[in-house]
Amino acid sequence: MRLTTQHITILLTTVTCLLMAGCAKIVTPTGGPKDSTPPKIIKITPENQTVHFNERQIRIYFDEYVTLNNPNENVLISPPMATKPSYTIKGKSLIVKFKDTLHANTTYNMVFANCLKDYREGNPLSLFHYSFSTGDSLDNYMIRGNILSARTLAPASDLFVMLYKSFEDSLPITTIPDYVTKTQSDGSFLFQNITKGEYKIFALKDINSDLIFNLPNEEIAFLSETVSSYPSLPDTAADSLKATLPLLTLYSFVTEDTTQKLLHYLNPALGIYQFPYKHAVTDFIVKPSPDAPEYFQRINATRDTITWFMKSPVTDSVLYYLNADGLFDTVWLVPYKEKMTSGRGRTKPTPKMSVSFLNAGEYHKPLTLRFPYPIQPRDSFSVYVFSKQQDVKDTTIYRFAVPDTFLTELPLPMTYLEKKTYSVMIPDSLFFGYHQYTHDTLKVQFSTKSIKDYGTLIMNYQLPEDGKTYIAILMEGDKVIQENTLTSSETITYSFLAPKTYQVCVFCDENKNGRWDPGDYSAKRQPEKTYNFPHSISIRAYWDSEETFSIQN
Repeated sequence: MRLTTQHITILLTTVTCLLMAGCAKIVTPTGGPKDSTPPKIIKITPENQTVHFNERQIRIYFDEYVTLNNPNENVLISPPMATKPSYTIKGKSLIVKFKDTLHANTTYNMVFANCLKDYREGNPLSLFHYSFSTGDSLDNYMIRGNILSARTLAPASDLFVMLYKSFEDSLPITTIPDYVTKTQSDGSFLFQNITKGEYKIFALKDINSDLIFNLPNEEIAFLSETVSSYPSLPDTAADSLKATLPLLTLYSFVTEDTTQKLLHYLNPALGIYQFPYKHAVTDFIVKPSPDAPEYFQRINATRDTITWFMKSPVTDSVLYYLNADGLFDTVWLVPYKEKMTSGRGRTKPTPKMSVSFLNAGEYHKPLTLRFPYPIQPRDSFSVYVFSKQQDVKDTTIYRFAVPDTFLTELPLPMTYLEKKTYSVMIPDSLFFGYHQYTHDTLKVQFSTKSIKDYGTLIMNYQLPEDGKTYIAILMEGDKVIQENTLTSSETITYSFLAPKTYQVCVFCDENKNGRWDPGDYSAKRQPEKTYNFPHSISIRAYWDSEETFSIQN
């Protein structure tokens, strides 16, 4: 058969279509799984634990490109060098050049504290320790331990831990340490390749990076007694043998400035004056001038703020003499100044008194009104309670009075059925405060709870027979639910707890001031000891949970 031009064209088109149908679909590469491994060291020159070291630099080779984060703070060298080395990334290696002359017959330790990371994903190389000796052998002793926050007992990470061969009290304030390392995320620390002997140990959250305790807000930890180094074990030693090595525990804290001070007093609203102090106040004595108005005084739970509710507004500057635990201050109270409103020709509305409801629906507490400042007495007022029982609307009217007691909270004891919905209404303009400020209509709706909505915790506190005072604290997160002072073993029942998760802690109140106190290095005083119950406690509704908290010194 003779092929024509038309036949050839059809044949070529068919072949092309067949070839295209057999081709694979082209897609963008996915790149594979994300890299989650830290960089690996494949070579070091000179090798780790080299003796007779006389080089001016070391070079560390990695299996991938790396970055070095803040080496002046995160690369720790013991003994410390007056002039810090230089650090250069070159290819897949790190070059460390020494600028100081190395001491003879000395073991040097370099600790890279989680500062080496791979270039792409930032995976950190965990604590890497490099050591060398300019003498015939490496020092082969060690010290290990943990540092915990004294108040919470949480691990104290990123603290510098320092060893001193001399024992003067002024060491951390005046002297660079002989050895230094850093705590890990779990609060642990390790000194390796140190000399045999006794040391003073100190830890520091070094804010200004000078390895000196010279700032009042630097977190510190210390032991009053000296500590001994002990022979290192090889890496191949059994875990059971390593577990027998001594383990130090230090407790970190920030020293409290105990100097009492009255901060600038506040006048947040008409007739209200507040005196915030730097620390809790035990005794507060006031001597007013003859024409000073009377006031009602309240002190907050932490006893560091005194609030006055004046029985009549201050209309002219008036003088008071204050004595807070021996700290004398003279204050002039001035009349309250209303905030200016923008715009001209506007009539300024009379300020409304803000009133809130507390304990709505609670089984064991009455519904309570809270006022921003004391209200005037009233012989009688009505509270309307609306409910719906079996499709029948019911209205109950209760009558109450405001006693002449200069109060800011008013309980409204009323009778409710459990698990029912109620609405409470109080008409407007019943309660009056300063300048006849009053309120709008007050309304609240709630469903009542029953005894079955609450749980109970029974905690058996077993204390040492040491004659000391302890404070037991029940908390829900950061919120303090209840505090109790204990002088001997005791069982405390916590009733009407909402079904939530709670924590319990106890601290030894050494000075019996009712609060936890941090330590003081200048006085060589450790922080008051804290004990945390080993686990959180989940409270279930209508269920009693019983636990035993044994405090061991």
